[in-house]
Amino acid sequence: MKRMSRSKTILTALAMFLVGSPCAHAQSSRLWVVTGDDVAAAAQRSLASRQSVADDLVVPTFQVINGMSVADIAETDLDRFSNWMHSACPRCGGFTVHASREAALKEVDNPAYKPGFRYLALLPETLDQQSTVSRALDRVKGDKILSMITMLQGFGTRHFETSKGQEAAEFVRREWESMGQERPDFTVALFSHRWVQNSVIGTIRGASRPDEVVVIGAHIDSINKNKENRKENAPGADDDASGVAVITEALRVPMETGFKPQRTIKFMAYAAEEAGLRGSAEIADRYAAESKEGQKVIAALQFDMTGFHSGRDTRDIYLVNQYTSPELNGFLTKLLKEYNHSGAHAITHGETKGCYACSDHASWTRNGIRAAWPFEAPLEKSNPYIHTSEDVVSKLDATKAARFAKLAIEFLIEIAKGVDGRESYRN
Repeated sequence: MKRMSRSKTILTALAMFLVGSPCAHAQSSRLWVVTGDDVAAAAQRSLASRQSVADDLVVPTFQVINGMSVADIAETDLDRFSNWMHSACPRCGGFTVHASREAALKEVDNPAYKPGFRYLALLPETLDQQSTVSRALDRVKGDKILSMITMLQGFGTRHFETSKGQEAAEFVRREWESMGQERPDFTVALFSHRWVQNSVIGTIRGASRPDEVVVIGAHIDSINKNKENRKENAPGADDDASGVAVITEALRVPMETGFKPQRTIKFMAYAAEEAGLRGSAEIADRYAAESKEGQKVIAALQFDMTGFHSGRDTRDIYLVNQYTSPELNGFLTKLLKEYNHSGAHAITHGETKGCYACSDHASWTRNGIRAAWPFEAPLEKSNPYIHTSEDVVSKLDATKAARFAKLAIEFLIEIAKGVDGRESYRN
């Protein structure tokens, strides 16, 4: 790449507790990770503090190119890398995974991250679904959200390479199917990856504009940062059973009211978010490729951590304002001002900084599709229990999570628009 020779390059080493023989690492398949530019410096600090255990470390070399850090890594080390990122940077996730160096370099030069990037599809200019939204918001139930979180928590660790992770995916599929069994325009399918856990996609086919797609998603996997046993003790209630539960409620309510959209709506529970957004990356890549054949994704909304109260002075919802679409954040703000300014459905909101690839919205952003991530707290006050055995439903608040479901429903109704502006299957 021409830009490579012109870019400022900083070589650093990342120290991680990756115990195993050199031979085993040599035989492992290699992948390339892309992270934020501050990761290189954090890696240098980590190495400097752990020189005494250097013989037990796998040390990838980072290059900082166009403000991002790039390195190759053994595929078997992705869990350790994810947990190191969470503790050292700190952030949840924060990296994307690529099959080759060429793909990684293409990501750091992605035009979607540059000022002035233009999306292909337009957002609605006006909000005109007031009666439909009002009826829908009255039906949102926080106890149903907590019930769904509890059931997902019951699977224990939902790691993407385990049978429990797959069982959780199949559970979500059955739950969604049961909600839409009377709807001929609704289907649910498992999306297969090359690891054990599937992603789940529920589809309400648009009545008049089926090739225009609206996405809401959350990730179904969970991970524990325990160095001794990373695949155990990760109930993942907030991260991210809470997000899956929110989009499940955002599905249940339209099914119950009989809402029939003009545009197609996709509900997505992604696999392998904790391993570098791998599940959503495969899905978004496919949808981006299909856009060339006529189908196009209008917008994607991510729900990742929706139920934890971080303090008295915090607001209900924070819109992440980095590596997201300012236009879509503006649309969400418009929704909140229209439907949640006061009364029973009042929602306070603000903005917070984000980071590169901190959740699955980034898979859509990097494919040139506007995406946003409403979050539960300012980034610096995020839930301290995630990635531990203490991320449990008893620490979450049903009312707070319900507010995210309300925003999701408003978003779907206004951006997908009801047929003739009214409910179509039931009263």
